[in-house]
Amino acid sequence: MNPSISLASAPKRRNGRPQACEPCRRRKVACDHRTPTCSRCRRGGIADNSRPQPLQAHLPEGNIGYLGATSFSAFYEEAQQSLPVADKCESEAEAVLPPKCVEVFPGMGEAALSVLRQIPDKASSKLLARLYSSFYGGWSWLSGQWLNESLWTAFGTTLDREARDEAQLRRMSSKLYRNGAVPLGEAHADAQAWFDEYSGPNLRWEALGLLFVFWAGGARRLPERSAICGDCAVLHNHHASQLVRQYKTAAWKCIELCRDGASSNMLLAFLVLGHSLLESNISGDAGMQYWRTHGDLMAMTTYLGLHVSPNADPMDCTITTQVKRQLFAAIFAHDKVTATFTGRPPFLSRRFSSTPLPLDLSDDMLLLSSGGSSSNQLADYRDCRVDDNGWSTDGRIYVTTTLRARAMLAYVRDEILEIALQSLDFGGKSALLNLKRREMQIVAGFPPCILYQPEDVNNPDISGRDLYARLLVWLEHLQNLFLIERLLSKLQQDEDNSQEAPSSSSSSRLFDISLEMVTLAHLFWTHQNRLKTVEDCVEWTTASFAAPAGGVLCMELLRGTATHDALSPAATKALIAEKLGMLAAFLDWVGPGSPNYDICYRVKRVVRRVLEQALEMPVQTNLLDGSGHWSMEDGEGDLNSFFSFDLLDTFEWLRPE
Repeated sequence: MNPSISLASAPKRRNGRPQACEPCRRRKVACDHRTPTCSRCRRGGIADNSRPQPLQAHLPEGNIGYLGATSFSAFYEEAQQSLPVADKCESEAEAVLPPKCVEVFPGMGEAALSVLRQIPDKASSKLLARLYSSFYGGWSWLSGQWLNESLWTAFGTTLDREARDEAQLRRMSSKLYRNGAVPLGEAHADAQAWFDEYSGPNLRWEALGLLFVFWAGGARRLPERSAICGDCAVLHNHHASQLVRQYKTAAWKCIELCRDGASSNMLLAFLVLGHSLLESNISGDAGMQYWRTHGDLMAMTTYLGLHVSPNADPMDCTITTQVKRQLFAAIFAHDKVTATFTGRPPFLSRRFSSTPLPLDLSDDMLLLSSGGSSSNQLADYRDCRVDDNGWSTDGRIYVTTTLRARAMLAYVRDEILEIALQSLDFGGKSALLNLKRREMQIVAGFPPCILYQPEDVNNPDISGRDLYARLLVWLEHLQNLFLIERLLSKLQQDEDNSQEAPSSSSSSRLFDISLEMVTLAHLFWTHQNRLKTVEDCVEWTTASFAAPAGGVLCMELLRGTATHDALSPAATKALIAEKLGMLAAFLDWVGPGSPNYDICYRVKRVVRRVLEQALEMPVQTNLLDGSGHWSMEDGEGDLNSFFSFDLLDTFEWLRPE
């Protein structure tokens, strides 16, 4: 017998029996399970390099995830710290966990191959990665470009061909499995070392999944086919919406492959976040399909302990520290936006979060140490060109600028939701006023470059990307004020023990904020040629901000007594009708295939009925009865059950039936 061929190292199935090699399994013939090549394949001259091999990895103790102060292990760690110094020392063999075998089963292999087949051609992948842009994902755009380049540098011979060879794809799949069994480091000071750990020849399923998220995001912003170069074969042969769904599915399969390989790290958390955002853009935010992916993201966040950084230096500018903080800031803000939109409780709480905000760094500055030279590494936050408050001194808007501002507003939003979605005593009017005061102080501390000004829309010197960032941050600020004023308005009614309208000052503030929100939200629709190239989520952005504020405008139009900026009631009524008419036109523009279409359709019906009813009545005619419901004489009483204005107090009025 050839001494290089043995049976001892043959991989085992779950039932303990030896596993057949891939050629024998596919041909459904007997295999003697010898490795590296079985006797049948050796006699037939078949290269048996595709046998799924068990992956051996020494998984560190951190693989069980973050365990807090109340966990079982905390008490034993405390007991260990109480031991004499000599007794604390462990031998190297005792300190390392036994190796864990992660076996690649045939079903996983087929899933892996289906993912690799979805990788676009080289020209298409580069264009899609370049088009990707997001203020929500938290991932560095520059490192995404590098990751895409490293894919073709390392695996170009396998992928850069018209007809890809199945055997080579299987070998690539095996390499990705082996790379995924190696734990990622979490304390890199050098950006190049951090990047090399998951890119190029070290590519793993998490990184490939991130590329699919990039490609899907780029496909959502594709120009007309006539503007795409002829080398992009995939982009010419498939519709953009089809590519988005294909790449989203491939990203999900990468997540599943990582889970089967017992992998868990920040890279996977970035991938789960990206997939969750894609699911939101495709299926909408209120359905079960998206809510499951959102729950997976929250579970991954707490499992990895992204929310906890005890005694951390808020000005630490090392690469892995900033990546973690950017990731958690994006997830925390995403959780609050989702909770506000659906009226469901948020998963994360500021009370259990100690991770500092990310510094306001550009991608270039964050990856400055990519050259590998110690002289390039950022030793102090002053080297990063940020001030003592963590904001960039460049006066420019970066992805982290928007992310940092949105996270700060999200912490206030968390307090608002805590008050709005509970029935316990929260401190009354003074607590809400203090919350409003803190909101205004936070916004006052923002750098001028991120603050929206009315003249920005017509300023050609402001790029569409910067305008989008300013609008997004300002609208989220207005939404915080909107919710606070709504709570104050409701509290005023309760204190007066009356069902009448709230005090004029509270009602006026709420009306003014609502009017501004609707006006600004419409810009994402009316200025698509300037803003859509940044984020292709016009439906979500407009519906998220304009629809709740539009409900307040509907109430004021039915009451017929509102005034704005010293306008007469008649002029104010015309202004409200104009804004609601634009809202109805936008909702009519949203097609059946758009996410959250069911919500948009139901809101559109109500807005149209309100306009029809209100415009037939004279000014200063209150169409709401004493209980705040719509008084109707045309048999349309079902609208009261749907458009119950009291539901605005719990933010549930947009929830589909």
